[in-house]
Amino acid sequence: MTEDKVRGWLGAIADELIPAADGMPAATEVGVTGSQLDLVLAVRPDLARALNRAWALAGEHRPGPALRLLTDLDPRAHQAVLEIVAGAYYTSDLVKRLLGYTGQQPVPVRPEDYPAYLAEGLLDRVVDRGPVHRDPDSLSRRQ
Repeated sequence: MTEDKVRGWLGAIADELIPAADGMPAATEVGVTGSQLDLVLAVRPDLARALNRAWALAGEHRPGPALRLLTDLDPRAHQAVLEIVAGAYYTSDLVKRLLGYTGQQPVPVRPEDYPAYLAEGLLDRVVDRGPVHRDPDSLSRRQ
């Protein structure tokens, strides 16, 4: 298995999932198998294992059958492929510009806008618990 073959296969899958439509580019038109893939895997290196499993299971199949095969044989690898493609697509500067997405903007909170549920302490238990993460390979919770 070569990296170029995996990227080529992922490109076909990506264009199956996100074709060009309604003025928006297809997934491969914004580099989901190039620099955008590199960006996603830099942020989520755990997805690389699942992508390699997906390729090993379905790399010889066309996009539609490959996605169905992954759904049946390795749902976690299937989910990783979907996350990779969506993440790579929606972090593209072109896609963000076409959607009019300017990123998250700070919004000042005035005392009169302070939500009652915060004042009542309804989220204190969640804050005290701390972050909870899911391992995409096992779907188990880690703290």
